[in-house]
Amino acid sequence: MREILEFLSISELPIYLILGVLAIISAQRMITAWREWRSSIFGLEKEHAQRRFSTATSLLVLIVSIILVVFILVSFVYPGLPVVVSLETPTMDILSDRTETAQAMMPGDPTILAVGTTIPSNGSEGCIPTQIEWLYPANGDEISGTVELKGTVNIPAFGFYKYEFSQVGSETWTTIAAGNQPRYEEIIGVWNTEALIPGDYLLRLVVTDSSNQTLPACTVNVTVEAP
Repeated sequence: MREILEFLSISELPIYLILGVLAIISAQRMITAWREWRSSIFGLEKEHAQRRFSTATSLLVLIVSIILVVFILVSFVYPGLPVVVSLETPTMDILSDRTETAQAMMPGDPTILAVGTTIPSNGSEGCIPTQIEWLYPANGDEISGTVELKGTVNIPAFGFYKYEFSQVGSETWTTIAAGNQPRYEEIIGVWNTEALIPGDYLLRLVVTDSSNQTLPACTVNVTVEAP
């Protein structure tokens, strides 16, 4: 379904042009058949003209209906879909590689916390203040509708980041979107929660450095409410 909507969004203008030309042709045929129908004298000729008029009218209605459907899908349905980007997550040794990566980035910097540390101030896990953290939503926040996600992604040797969500109790993570530019206390992206079942969800920020090493995810627990 997403692929179809993306195709319609990209090809919206050509589709309208083609359907518009077909609509004009059908309208001309309908008008011609209507005139012939009114001016017909004999029954067989009148019946033939009426059949042509009905066919042209039905075709015109069908074309206009398709135009309306395409407009609704592209203008209202497609923008409401959550953005999903598939990115490869490198496999790494949790017990060794991640610890070495986090420590090697800035040796001796007291702002870097140990891997897997829980931040007691807001309850989030795996976050590094001023480097990898969520500012909004914070742990325990209640959200609904389209949410602007604010945070920080600013590590040495930065590669890219992605942010994902999962329902509490599920091991399946859905990627919302990704980026390759550092962010510091600003909007990272948006999350449309309207299609989600209200309840508790985990929102995580996954950062990979330029050596393709993935740091521990910065995760917060949020509650999605009905719009």
